[in-house]
Amino acid sequence: MRILIVSATFAEVKAFAQILKISVVPNINLYSTSYSDHKITLLITGVGMVATAFHMGGLKKDDFDIAINAGIAGSFNKELQTGQLVNVTTDCFSEMGADYGDKFIPLYTMDFAKDFAEPFMTKGGILQNHTQNPNSIINELPRVSGITVNTVNGKAKRIEKIMEMFAPDVESMEGAAFLFGCLKKGLPCFQLRSISNYIEPRNLNNWNIPLAIGILNKRLIEIIAAFS
Repeated sequence: MRILIVSATFAEVKAFAQILKISVVPNINLYSTSYSDHKITLLITGVGMVATAFHMGGLKKDDFDIAINAGIAGSFNKELQTGQLVNVTTDCFSEMGADYGDKFIPLYTMDFAKDFAEPFMTKGGILQNHTQNPNSIINELPRVSGITVNTVNGKAKRIEKIMEMFAPDVESMEGAAFLFGCLKKGLPCFQLRSISNYIEPRNLNNWNIPLAIGILNKRLIEIIAAFS
């Protein structure tokens, strides 16, 4: 199988890359190798939806059988444990729209945007991943909803508003851009995120990024090996 692994930063997949004997070089984004009878391509996009969209746009669908976005995420859902790996099956650009006084108007409701309807404008602004799953390990992961942001949420009032509007489980800075690119190309995909912190008034003492990254890399190797 030809598998594309997309990560915002090398730090998030460093242990995985080392097992695959990939040495990251500054200013080089794309790497190829083989592992467990699979051809693996690793794409390091840089942080954020713009960088992710740019690099996803340069890929050819026919070069891959499946794409995996691997990274960490913050969780709105306190039932998810720090370090837990989840499968984000819906995502959206939660900040895309306009402020109207105290009200936020989502882009998908605005007339000028309706000429660009697919793949999310006609579905309440939500990107939905319907990839059929051939992998037993991914099948066991919690399926959650996500939002993608330019600014990590850390203010109580803003968090309350986000929960009211979208009721998301997790938050990332790249997920919806990855999913948008895959949907536009018709490329089967999964967004796999390990929980590093809860979305609350910002307190880095409550974050555990090393735990989240460690579990992400361990499970990622298991997931690759589980593909037939």
